[in-house]
Amino acid sequence: MTEVLSKRGLNIMTVTIAIVCSDGVVIGADRKVTMSRGTRIKSLEQKIYTLSFRDGKKLLICGAGSTDQVRRAMFEINPVTLDTMDCNAYRDMVESTIARLRWKLSERNLIYDATLLFGMIDAHKPVIGHITSSGLVELKYEGYFTEGIAAPYAEIVLKDSYSKDMSVDDAKLIVGGLIEKIGKVDNDVEGMDVFYMASTDERIDGLTWEERQAVISEDSFSFDFKRNLENVKSNIEYWKNLLKKPEKEEQHKEPEQPTEPTEQ
Repeated sequence: MTEVLSKRGLNIMTVTIAIVCSDGVVIGADRKVTMSRGTRIKSLEQKIYTLSFRDGKKLLICGAGSTDQVRRAMFEINPVTLDTMDCNAYRDMVESTIARLRWKLSERNLIYDATLLFGMIDAHKPVIGHITSSGLVELKYEGYFTEGIAAPYAEIVLKDSYSKDMSVDDAKLIVGGLIEKIGKVDNDVEGMDVFYMASTDERIDGLTWEERQAVISEDSFSFDFKRNLENVKSNIEYWKNLLKKPEKEEQHKEPEQPTEPTEQ
C-alpha cells in the first residue's frame, strides 16, 4: 500500500484514529508535525495526551491540524473543571469552549482548523468523541473515528476490519499497522503513538516496544491484513478512474451545433 500511496505523492500523511472496543478504547496517531507552514520539513512529536476530571477519571485525547491550535484547544478543554466524568457534560463544555476559542481567533483574523479525537470509560462503557473544527462534538459507543489527510484510507481498512466485538488487543495492532502503513512512519517505531484504556480497571497503557516492532511486519496481525490492503489498492484505483472520467468525457464531447431558429 505504501507504494500505491507514494505514486500519488501521498507518502507523508497524518492520521489519527479512535476505536471503541468490546473491552475499552484505543487511540492512535502518528508523531509527524510540520516544522513550519508551507514546507515539507517534518519532525516527531507526541500527539496523544491524558487529561483528568476532578474526580481523577481520565480520558485519552489526540489532535490533527495546526500544532499550536491543537495544543491551545487541549489546554482550553481540560475537564479538570468538571467534578465527575460525564461524556455528555464534557461534550457540552467542549462545544461552548471551542466556540469561544474560534471567536477569539477570528478577532485576530485567524481560522481555527484543529480536529480532536478522545476516548474514555463512562459508567464502565467505552465511548469515543470527535471534536470537529466547527466545535461540534459527536459521541459514539460503537465504531470508530479517523482524522487527518490519510483518514479516507484508514476508513477503507477499518470498514472491512472493524466489529463491535473487537478486543483492545486486536485493535491496538490494527491501529498501529494503519499508522505505520498509511501514515508511513518510515519503519521508525518511535514515529507512532497507540494508547488504550481498559473498561474493567480504566488502566491506560500503550504499545510495548515488541508490539511496535511487530506492527512493521505485514505478517504480524491477527486478521487478514493483506486482503484489506488489496481492497485499499482497488478502491484507490476506482477513485482515480472515477476522477479521470469527467475529464475524458469533456475531451471527447462533440461540439454543440447551432440550432436554426424556428419560424413563428
